[in-house]
Amino acid sequence: MQRAQNWLESKLEIQKDVYQFTAALVGVFLMAVLAQVKIPLPFTPVPVTGQTFGLSFIALLYGRKLGFATIATYLFFGGLGAPVFQGFTSGLSLAPTLGYLIGMLFASYVVGALADRGYAKSFSSALACSYLGSAIIFTCGILGLSFFVPTTSLFFMGVAPFLLGDLLKNTLAAWLVSKAYN
Repeated sequence: MQRAQNWLESKLEIQKDVYQFTAALVGVFLMAVLAQVKIPLPFTPVPVTGQTFGLSFIALLYGRKLGFATIATYLFFGGLGAPVFQGFTSGLSLAPTLGYLIGMLFASYVVGALADRGYAKSFSSALACSYLGSAIIFTCGILGLSFFVPTTSLFFMGVAPFLLGDLLKNTLAAWLVSKAYN
C-alpha cells in the first residue's frame, strides 16, 4: 500500500512540474508577444509596450515562485539572444529600457508574493498590487534611464507618458485575474 501511495505522489509531483513548466513557457511567450505591442514616443527613448500588462497578469495569476520564474526565464532568453524584447530585439545591455526590464523582475516577485497571500482575488486589491508593481518598474526604470537623460527630464520621459497606459493595463490585468478567482 505504501508503495502505491509513493508512486501516486511521485506521479502527481511530475504532473505539477509539467504544468508549471508549461505555464512558464506560455508566460514567456505572452511576454514576447506583448513586447511587440509597441508605441514609440518621439520625446523619450522608452516606448509604450504591452509588457507591463503581461507582468501584472502573470504575477497576479501565477504567484511569487512561478511568476518570478517566468519573468526571469523571459529575461534569460532575451539575454541569450532570443528576439523576445520590443521590436524583436534581444540582449541585456546598458540601454534606456534595461532598468524597466530589471524592475519587472523585482515587481514579479513582490506582486506574486501578494497574490499568494490572496490579494489577487478581489479587483481592488489586485489593482493595488498592480500599481505597486508599476511603482517598482518605474523606480528601476528611471534609475536606468538616468544614465541617458538629464535628471530634470526623468519624470517627464520615464514616468508621465506611461501613467494612462498603466491605468488601462493594470485595470485589465486586475479585472481578468480577479474574475478568474471568482
